Amino acid sequence: MERRGPQINHLSFADDIIIFTSGRKHSLKLIMKTLATYERVSGQLINKAKSYFLLHPNAFRTTSDRIKKYTGFHQKHAPITYLGCPLFIGRPKLIYFSELINKIVDRITGWQSKILSYGGKATLIKHVLQSLPIHILSAISPPSSTIKQIQDIMADFFWGWKNDRKKYH
Repeated sequence: MERRGPQINHLSFADDIIIFTSGRKHSLKLIMKTLATYERVSGQLINKAKSYFLLHPNAFRTTSDRIKKYTGFHQKHAPITYLGCPLFIGRPKLIYFSELINKIVDRITGWQSKILSYGGKATLIKHVLQSLPIHILSAISPPSSTIKQIQDIMADFFWGWKNDRKKYH
């Protein structure tokens, strides 16, 4: 976050919430009190097994222990995925987008490419495969190697294989 920019204390979408805190005892107690009030008023319980916190890699061990003690959450390391998009610090890396690439590969493996015509393959690529990354690509700019890998996977599916080798295209 920009130092002179707005001070954000939480991001929320439906039932996914990210809370930013200093990690001080008073702040943690206040957050847990607010969450307890939410549980009481709404009747919805917070799943502590699915809740976690992130710390800077150089943070003190005592800070981690304090947050675990007051929240009951588990520690997780970056990058994380929020609403299907990887959240990371620094430059985007190919590994952050491996989930998206796996999703595309999983879709392709479910289709019988030998049975499909080129028209059928083109329709599946245009209407299914190319729509999968739209959400992520509209929010985050992945490295060019990610885009290239997705294009290669789609081209290999379209042109197919012969004798365990890629067909020439």
